[in-house]
Order: sequence, then C-alpha cells, then structure tokens
Amino acid sequence: MIPPEEQTINPDLNAHQTLIASKQGTDWKIALFQNTPAQFHGRPELVDEMTNELKGLILSL
Repeated sequence: MIPPEEQTINPDLNAHQTLIASKQGTDWKIALFQNTPAQFHGRPELVDEMTNELKGLILSL
C-alpha cells in the first residue's frame, strides 16, 4: 500500500488478500474477502521479497 501523499510502498502495510467470487446466473458476487497483514514473523527477507514484487507490479502499470 502506498499511503496518501507518499511515493513508495510502506512494507509495514503489506497484506495478503483473498477474494472468492461465485457466479449467480449471469452475475458475479463476492462470496468472501479476507485481508490479512503480511507479518512474516522474524523473516525480514520475506518482507523485502514481497515489497520488491509489489514495486515491480506498480511499475508495470
């Protein structure tokens, strides 16, 4: 997440999102949305890896 008025990702705000959708007739409905902070407890290399991946995705937009 890039906080308002900031230019870069704040690794402390990294999160994993899960979305499950179901088709009802011709419509799609959100059945579940989960937002979980990406804490990685004691593995700072995983925080860096996720942050770099997210930066790459932003640059490709």
